[in-house]
Amino acid sequence: MRLPRKTFLLPSAFTAGNILCGFYSVVSVMRGDLLLACWLIVVAGVLDFIDGKVAMFSRTESRFGIELDSLADVISFSIAPGVIMYQFFLKDRGDWSWLVSFIFVLCGALRLARFNVETKGAEKTKFKGLPTPMAAAAVISFVPFSNTTHFQTLFYDFDYNRFLVLMLLALALLMVSNVEYPAAPRFTLRTIKGVVGFIAFVVFSLILLNYWELLLFPVSFLYIFYGLGRSLVLGAVSRIPDKNQ
Repeated sequence: MRLPRKTFLLPSAFTAGNILCGFYSVVSVMRGDLLLACWLIVVAGVLDFIDGKVAMFSRTESRFGIELDSLADVISFSIAPGVIMYQFFLKDRGDWSWLVSFIFVLCGALRLARFNVETKGAEKTKFKGLPTPMAAAAVISFVPFSNTTHFQTLFYDFDYNRFLVLMLLALALLMVSNVEYPAAPRFTLRTIKGVVGFIAFVVFSLILLNYWELLLFPVSFLYIFYGLGRSLVLGAVSRIPDKNQ
């Protein structure tokens, strides 16, 4: 069955929305509204997830779409988070503090370039290096998370400036590392297990979006440490000598 030509524009429309959110996030930072800037990155992440699924479902995946998506991701998940972090705490830490944000942006761009080179067209089940949307989620979610009563109660005397510098540099290194991270799960609605898994994923996503100020930061780091821990364990296991040899 041949799909209408307009179908090919649908994934690009979501990608354009991703670019819009990334650009307006930077504008919001310049206007002093950091919370809105962070929320726009969350919306960009949702649109980035949808455009890939729409392209796959409509069978309109193309090299053009992959390249456009990566350009959008550089804006929304590298440049915008870097600007947010600079405005949030780096701007008062010296003339060269912007380099910390720049390293994050540069590694994000390198991560996306490598993804484009390695992409074969089929949907991946795992990624080499921390995906830029998750790195961006971990970065920008700290801004609203630090304003929650839970954070202020538990970490009221915590000087987070050094922590954030280390976090930005660590995330930058993970993006260009060989640490493998799982891709978003694929669901089939042809089986009961697939339907239940899809419903559970949707419910979890809605809860996460509804309470994003509180949940996005810890959930992002659970994903980050899961991939890192898994790689360390698998690396250690692979070095164990085979007794049968």
